[in-house]
Amino acid sequence: MRATDDAPDTTTEQRWQHIQDRLTRIRTRTLAEDGAAIAAIDTCLTRLDTLREDLARHPWTSRTLPAPTNSPTVPPRKPTAATTGPVSAAEPNGPEP
Repeated sequence: MRATDDAPDTTTEQRWQHIQDRLTRIRTRTLAEDGAAIAAIDTCLTRLDTLREDLARHPWTSRTLPAPTNSPTVPPRKPTAATTGPVSAAEPNGPEP
């Protein structure tokens, strides 16, 4: 109650009601976002479980990659003599190994 009159103080009640309304909205929004996050995590876990099962049934084998072939659009490089000094101007990327 206010000191100036005997009427009840409704502003305090309105402030509390406003706070309670905001908390209710936050709770509703949080529950909706939690549900979406949990669904996304479940989807990822299902994919990981499927991958794990596939790898258990079909293990990776070491395969050797085929040697690269020269492309018909790129001419083969000419062999050059190895240099012992600094890189020459004819070999901008250094001598070939």
